[in-house]
Amino acid sequence: MSLFKRSTEEIIALFISITFVLDAVKGMVKIFQKYYYGPNTGNYHAESTSLVSLLGLNTSLLASPMELTSAGSHPENAGRETAVLSLFIMLGTLWLGYTLYQFKKSPYLHPYMLEILSDCALPISVLLFSLICSYGFREIKMSKFCYNPSKSLFEMAQMHSLSLEAIGGAMGLGFLLSLLFFIEQNLVAGLTNAPENRLVKGTAYHWDLLLIAIINTGLSLFGLPWIHAAYPHSPLHVRLLALVEERVENGHIYETIVSMKETRLTTLGASILVGFSLLLLPFPLQWISKPVLYGLFLYMAFTSIDGNQLFERMALLLKEQTSYPSTHYIRHVPQRKIHYFTGLQILQLLLLCAFGVSSLPYMKMIFPLIMIAMIPIRYNLLPRIIEAKYLDAMDAEH
Repeated sequence: MSLFKRSTEEIIALFISITFVLDAVKGMVKIFQKYYYGPNTGNYHAESTSLVSLLGLNTSLLASPMELTSAGSHPENAGRETAVLSLFIMLGTLWLGYTLYQFKKSPYLHPYMLEILSDCALPISVLLFSLICSYGFREIKMSKFCYNPSKSLFEMAQMHSLSLEAIGGAMGLGFLLSLLFFIEQNLVAGLTNAPENRLVKGTAYHWDLLLIAIINTGLSLFGLPWIHAAYPHSPLHVRLLALVEERVENGHIYETIVSMKETRLTTLGASILVGFSLLLLPFPLQWISKPVLYGLFLYMAFTSIDGNQLFERMALLLKEQTSYPSTHYIRHVPQRKIHYFTGLQILQLLLLCAFGVSSLPYMKMIFPLIMIAMIPIRYNLLPRIIEAKYLDAMDAEH
């Protein structure tokens, strides 16, 4: 893990943001294909979806089969209002959440209130638009969680029915998935503990991995999805616990972390609340509709790219050189070398996307190996194109 440079970590972090956006877009496209452009929009039937944990790399928060129905006075247009409303609910959740997240820069209200609104932007937007969707448009039936109380949530997997060939294949796939979790866990934790975050307390990488190994062993017995401790949005969580100051340099506004409230109580409390959410079935979890969750995905994607150096250098491709910010790599690396490095990173990002979001399951199976391949690319290939001193300057933490 010490071989992963900052540039590699940011490629994977940006890939995670892209997966959030793709999940939201693909879900909305399916809604429009079925309920707006469908050949028979008046035919309503249950739509089964698979459970993928929010804590994983590729996320889709449709935890159980859902049913989309729509009531309209014109059968030929029935269901179209569901598709249009779903789009507005998704974009509204994103807009309100991101607006409140940026509201701490507003000159209005007390700074303490601004900080609370910014920290609670996501739950406020999700709850508000869930109420709007459930009560403001009650005549339009949106997607809901379908929960059957007569069926147990936890059922032991029938492992004794597996053949030796199936067990051997599962061990191979399980190793690759464990490798993916190991890499992603440490990369996200590395981004969280970056020097610019000014964390002073020690880390617990190995304890986190041990705890996750024990938990995932129990989940495997029930055939449930695996989890990992470092959420993809963990850097955003650290950002919300930081005291941030703004400074102006050469006409550009920079945000600098002054101090950090280091605690594990917030993540522990969040995990406990996730567990208690089982007590909210079937209500009020059924009030949270599918488009609201898609808006949540977009919010996490857009807020996660804040401070991503790769995304900032991609923006430089569209700017005049006179408007470049006075960052450390701008001062020490020629402009052409910066663009070369950005282009090579984009190619690596496209390679990750080709395997990570592919519809072919066998391509996804080797995705962890593609992530490991980023190491020889950085150490063996890139120095042949760009001088090592420039690579080290752009990989520097400050």
